[in-house]
Amino acid sequence: MPPHIYSLEDRISEFFQTQSSVSRQQCDDMALSISGSPISPAPIQGAFSYTVIAGALQSKIVQFRTQSSLLDMETLIAARDVHPDFVPATAFHGILGEGQASPLSIYVMDRISGTTYIEARFYDKSTAEARLAGESRRMTTVTDFARFFSQAWKGRQSLSMEKVDALRLQHGADLELLSQSLPQRFSIVLQQLRTHLPLLYTPPFPLVLTHDDLCEMNILMDPETGKITGFIDWAEAKILPFGFALWGFLNVIGWMDSKGWHYYSNRQDLEDQFWKTFDESIGGVTKEVRDTIRVSSIVGFFLRYGFAWDEGVRRRPVTELDYSIKYLDAFFSSEKSVGNSFILSGH
Repeated sequence: MPPHIYSLEDRISEFFQTQSSVSRQQCDDMALSISGSPISPAPIQGAFSYTVIAGALQSKIVQFRTQSSLLDMETLIAARDVHPDFVPATAFHGILGEGQASPLSIYVMDRISGTTYIEARFYDKSTAEARLAGESRRMTTVTDFARFFSQAWKGRQSLSMEKVDALRLQHGADLELLSQSLPQRFSIVLQQLRTHLPLLYTPPFPLVLTHDDLCEMNILMDPETGKITGFIDWAEAKILPFGFALWGFLNVIGWMDSKGWHYYSNRQDLEDQFWKTFDESIGGVTKEVRDTIRVSSIVGFFLRYGFAWDEGVRRRPVTELDYSIKYLDAFFSSEKSVGNSFILSGH
């Protein structure tokens, strides 16, 4: 079967056919009235939004989001406060198609330079010179990724005891459901996670603002230098124990294809650089805290890849037919694991 080719026009058409009664022309007209011409669709579109680049200097992003995927402005303000050099300023501009069955909420944000990581990914190349250049750019990306996580650590958040307890109970129930539903080869690690889960909700382990969809499409970077220029799409951001989003870092030190998971040639150096930068930024942590971070990162990994959404509506445990089970197998299957991963390593 030939590889699936991303089609921008097909993706946009699908959005307006399935997600909203508002037309693309209505959205384009609204973007023009807000930010001026010219406008052009963003090269990568989300599942629940339509995004255009607008303005004479192409300096603004106008995004139209479904009511099931609204941005929380308080969350965005908090994200910009914690990550001032990674999160764009954003403003809410009302609702388009109000009164219709499926209106769209309008957000305008400063455009961040760069391309998505999925477009700029630095694969190992055939020549020695190209490999060295790719390794250097990846090292820069890793350093910025560590700065991002250290900012989250230092910008710790607070929740009431009732909300902390609710989080603990919800995550415990999620792990229990995965234990009952996933193939037997994952049972050992899931049992270990359930045993250690209370550590994540016990002070002084920090609760932080967590980007809950830290995939390659939501990381912007300079493809020439590897520098991360921003993290976008904070619609799913939550206050969670630190480390839940570390699964996103795996995509910076390796990649998945039809043959399985592959690490970059300088994977160990990348891991070392991450922890070195992180420790220097926050002042270091004890072995006990590092172990708790590992537990948190693996819980976050299972909550990310252990569940699937049917048409964005019903959340269910994955099966052997779901693509994301390849990630679970790559890192945590007793049968197929590629061995220690970043989030299992003992740094």
